[in-house]
Amino acid sequence: MTDPNRSVALERRIYAVFDKKMASPSSLPRLCLDLIDEQRRMWPMLRQAYDDLEKTLERDVRCAGFSVRLQRNPGRISSTLAPVSNSEANGRPCFLCPDNLPAEQQAILYRDQYLILPNPMPVLPFHFTIAYVRHEPQAISGRVPAFLRLMVDLGPDWTVLYNGPKCGASAPDHLHFQIIPSGRMPIEKEIREKGRCVPSGQMEGILFFRAANLGRQAVVLEGGNPVAMEHAFDALVHGLRNTLAGEAEPMVNIAGFLKEESLSLVVFPRRKHRPEAFFKSGDDRIVVSPAIAEMGGILVVPRERDFERLDDALVEAIFAEVSLGGEHVEKALEAIGAGRPGR
Repeated sequence: MTDPNRSVALERRIYAVFDKKMASPSSLPRLCLDLIDEQRRMWPMLRQAYDDLEKTLERDVRCAGFSVRLQRNPGRISSTLAPVSNSEANGRPCFLCPDNLPAEQQAILYRDQYLILPNPMPVLPFHFTIAYVRHEPQAISGRVPAFLRLMVDLGPDWTVLYNGPKCGASAPDHLHFQIIPSGRMPIEKEIREKGRCVPSGQMEGILFFRAANLGRQAVVLEGGNPVAMEHAFDALVHGLRNTLAGEAEPMVNIAGFLKEESLSLVVFPRRKHRPEAFFKSGDDRIVVSPAIAEMGGILVVPRERDFERLDDALVEAIFAEVSLGGEHVEKALEAIGAGRPGR
């Protein structure tokens, strides 16, 4: 039966519904896999995108204390070059609103609030965008409970991602997350390495860590209580905002993992969206636009030339340029009482 509160445009997109009555450990992942299978069968654009994904080239680059995986993915060119200023975003139809989705695209209606959509420009197999059902700006404030709930509903085999509106979100005008299979980003392994994460404090039972020798700043929050995790994350964001004397959401990328009963958030504080090389012309230009996949260690480059010439020195320089300075991160942690071990 059609829900009278849903628009016709939304109703015709719904492949399946997931709500609290269905919250079993396997039901949502199963629906996601089934949706991809159905969409690859019925939607030529997605089928072609996944066929092209199988042909992408990859190579690892060893940097000082960490590694990245370069992925030459021509299909991501429009996302990498996406205009993200307010005027540019407001000047085009929102491609995440139900009315503007491709005719063939279908979705899982998730807890009556989000549409789980196959990403037509995948970085990895089973790459989804989780779009809010209404057109609201990209912002993490007030959305952490949904982010954490999604982590729990999907289970340990999936990773939930967030790009801030000024550091990687290709649709800064529409609230959305992403999900990918777990274990594919180098950061997931690196933060588990012995001695990599340095204890920095705790809050309501949530442990704070600073990740060391990654070439970019990362704060790791771990704990089992979703409410306490929300409070700890909000405190971190508040600390960053005050430290940077800003009024808007501080620039962050976030990756969320679930391991057994433990929630982990890896937060990458940022100071720039794109490196200066992105804006250069001719041979000096490098078309790379760091978002959460890149901060997580998968550096997507659409152009063959960039794929071939990026080396450890260039990768390290890009991360250093776009990542927030360590002194600012330390001040933010100190401001919330999580800046030193044992506090």
